[in-house]
Amino acid sequence: MRQLLVWLFVSLLGGQEHEAWESLLDASNKHLDAGRFEEARAGYLQALAGATAFPDRKLRAAKANNNLGALSHQQGDYAEAERYYRLALPDYEKLTGLSRRSYAAILNNLGEVMRVRGRFEEAEEFYRQAIEVRRALNFEVHETAGPMNNLAVLLNSRQKAREAETLIRKAIALWEQHPPSARYLASAYNTLGEALRQQQRFAESVESHRKSIEIRHKVLPPGHPEIAAGISNLGSALYQEGNFDEAEKHFRQAIEIREKSLGPDHPSVAFLLNNLGTTHHSRQQFIEAENCFRRAMKILEKAGTAGHPDYAKAVENLADVFVRQGKLRGAETLYLRALEVREKALGPGSKALVEHYQWLAKLYTAQKRNTEAERYNQRAANAFR
Repeated sequence: MRQLLVWLFVSLLGGQEHEAWESLLDASNKHLDAGRFEEARAGYLQALAGATAFPDRKLRAAKANNNLGALSHQQGDYAEAERYYRLALPDYEKLTGLSRRSYAAILNNLGEVMRVRGRFEEAEEFYRQAIEVRRALNFEVHETAGPMNNLAVLLNSRQKAREAETLIRKAIALWEQHPPSARYLASAYNTLGEALRQQQRFAESVESHRKSIEIRHKVLPPGHPEIAAGISNLGSALYQEGNFDEAEKHFRQAIEIREKSLGPDHPSVAFLLNNLGTTHHSRQQFIEAENCFRRAMKILEKAGTAGHPDYAKAVENLADVFVRQGKLRGAETLYLRALEVREKALGPGSKALVEHYQWLAKLYTAQKRNTEAERYNQRAANAFR
């Protein structure tokens, strides 16, 4: 998924000042696409300051703020991204006609921020608003595919893989009829691959991820962070097939790309560390696994994304290591922390929580704490109904 840079369709006074301002923003967008974040930030801030010289200063400031939000988003500073997007939102909401496409774009951007912060209900509302705004325009229906892809990513995060698959296949069909930037189609195949992996359709998942990687290698410069997403997800599918050596190879390659392009403390690095930790765990390399999971947790806590299920996954994986080492009390604390995160993100009693309730029940049974075990077995049974 990608954040959308907003291009307003406004009528302005001509002149060299207008051309210079637009050229500045265009150059900053190119810096962002190339991963030159400091240059992009400097240009956006200059554009924001220069917006005050124009009659349509509010719309220009909103445009700069949205793009600053996209920059912060890509760098993993989600609180700052949300702040910039919300600064821009009121002026975009007032737009009419085809300019409403820009309003849909910023709704999509806010949905992305809510999703990565684990605020799934808010994210879904923003995505659905973005889809409806674009549909209401009756213009280039395929443009709804972007928010549809991002909503499918959200559904994958909520373990609603079948619903995600249905939605993302619709997005792919729209994009294939009206070819967009190839990067969007690569993102869609990546999303489809994850939905298939969750359904244990591993061969199909591998094929979809390979398509995504092939497209990204063609259209992106070497070492671009988007390439790492497909490589990592292909690694996950290979891991599910039991091919741990190839999985580890892909995880390490993805980590190297993201650390070089985004920095070692970017939240997306934490996701990959968690995956790498699972390969160590499967080989009973518990010290290496624990190091990966702890580093992943630390990164996500620092980034303010400890409310996302990806954080809960790292916590649970560390708990699994503790169980294998006989540290049952420590494992209990971790499982309960992870469950709290998941219940907040998914809702108490969600069917997606069944296996997490069952883990706790098994842990309590192993300690002969039958009352607690029965309580969580009952919660699992209630959620399964």
